Amino acid sequence: MSPLRPVLLAVTATLALSGPATAQERPTLELGLEDAVKRALESNVDIAVGKFDPEAAAQDVRGARGIYDPLLTSTLSTFSATSEAQNVFAGAANVETDVKTFDFGVSQYFWKGTVFDVGFDNSKTDTNSVFASYNPEYESRLDLRLTQPLLRDFKVDAQRNQLRVAKNNKAISDLGFRQTVLQTVASVKRSYYNLIAAIDNLDARRTNLALAKKLLDENQIKVRVGTMAPLDVVAAEAEVASREEQVINAENLLGDAEDALKRLIFPATTPEMWPLRVVPTDRPSDQPTTIDGETALRAALENRSDIQAARKRLESASFNAELASSGSLPALDLVATYGNSGIGGTQFERDGFGGEVTNVLEGGYSDALDKVFGRDNPTWSVGVNFSYPIGNRAGKAQKARAEVTRQQQEAVLRRLEMAVAAEVRVAVRSVESNYKRVESTRSSRVLAERRLDAEQKKFEAGMSTNFFVTQAQRDLADARVAELTAIADYRKSIVNFELVQEAGIGGSGSAAIVTVSAGATAP
Repeated sequence: MSPLRPVLLAVTATLALSGPATAQERPTLELGLEDAVKRALESNVDIAVGKFDPEAAAQDVRGARGIYDPLLTSTLSTFSATSEAQNVFAGAANVETDVKTFDFGVSQYFWKGTVFDVGFDNSKTDTNSVFASYNPEYESRLDLRLTQPLLRDFKVDAQRNQLRVAKNNKAISDLGFRQTVLQTVASVKRSYYNLIAAIDNLDARRTNLALAKKLLDENQIKVRVGTMAPLDVVAAEAEVASREEQVINAENLLGDAEDALKRLIFPATTPEMWPLRVVPTDRPSDQPTTIDGETALRAALENRSDIQAARKRLESASFNAELASSGSLPALDLVATYGNSGIGGTQFERDGFGGEVTNVLEGGYSDALDKVFGRDNPTWSVGVNFSYPIGNRAGKAQKARAEVTRQQQEAVLRRLEMAVAAEVRVAVRSVESNYKRVESTRSSRVLAERRLDAEQKKFEAGMSTNFFVTQAQRDLADARVAELTAIADYRKSIVNFELVQEAGIGGSGSAAIVTVSAGATAP
């Protein structure tokens, strides 16, 4: 152990006992690294905000699936009309007609663009015309219609494309939320290490201040006994003032580090939150970490959320290009219909055209239904509908534009992969170089301790001056701070190395998480 170590420990203990009482009176939160991460995952405001995006995207998928929901339709209406007779065939001097309509229908969309419609139309007609064969007259009709695209909209149409793009957007939102979580966890770890470094830095500055005060006391004693010039006391006093300023700055940095960590682990601002003193309980090791740059690069290109999101956006762009290609084709639809109709009600037999009623055959709505479902009056048709705009400039332009967008997304993905590779390589070099800094600054600190110890012994023996002792103290303080900074940077570089394999760290390699809208078919 260095001969100076007992002196430093004694000075630090003395300074801690003589420190301000307000620092000891503050409420304290002892916090481990895992606990800090857990608090952030439960309470961080960025995570709380980000989780709504996947939920909203899930509702978009749910809404897009609505194209497969059966569509029910119904019409209930009453119509009444009274008109004067315009000729002898009107059937009455004033013809009164009352019509009640009650129609029902259902339409169902299927995967290949098939649309199946069922219509069930019904009406009841009351009239005073003598030419009516049924009064009241019930009319029913059941119609089935099948429409199947054969060219345009066969492989994909706007509705199906909207659904698959919505699914991709949902996946992109999930990746965006995952990236937010990963970045938040990394930020918590970095802030935790920054807080440890700030606490250690303040301890180092206070120790340095205590050494300066100790030297000042010794100089004052020597001046009083006449073995030192008063000028050396002035120099020692100036050094104490300078190191007091360093302590003040270190205390300010510690407050900033505490606040940065609090913003990440607390859900909202409260009066009790800001005065809280956070005390880290974990001291992560600064031992070397084995890293494999090639494995890390492969993992980043495969697993990173921004890379996966870019691939999803490229896939959505390909979907839109496929839709635009389908939209540029001619519209050729197979249409098939089948129907049955029936009439029922009270039937009147007359003597001649418009003569007296000779017989009444009672009937009702059930007669019409029997004829419909008994297929007494079937009708059917099969055909194709064709349409194609001559030149089709709109469809061709949309197809070309969609292809340009797809190629652009390919280029964006390639650019992102290149940026990610560079980001991983930077992270690898950062870990390696920061560990070398740790070793170098540790050696410098040990040598600075030995030099200060030697200068103090020489000073006590009258073989050194106040200047050299003060300079040795400064060098030791700088060496201790440099070592603490290197250790903090090394810990944070490991966090960044782990992060770049799963998410961007906010640099040029990180692409924004955005969604892609579904294209529309060309007219």
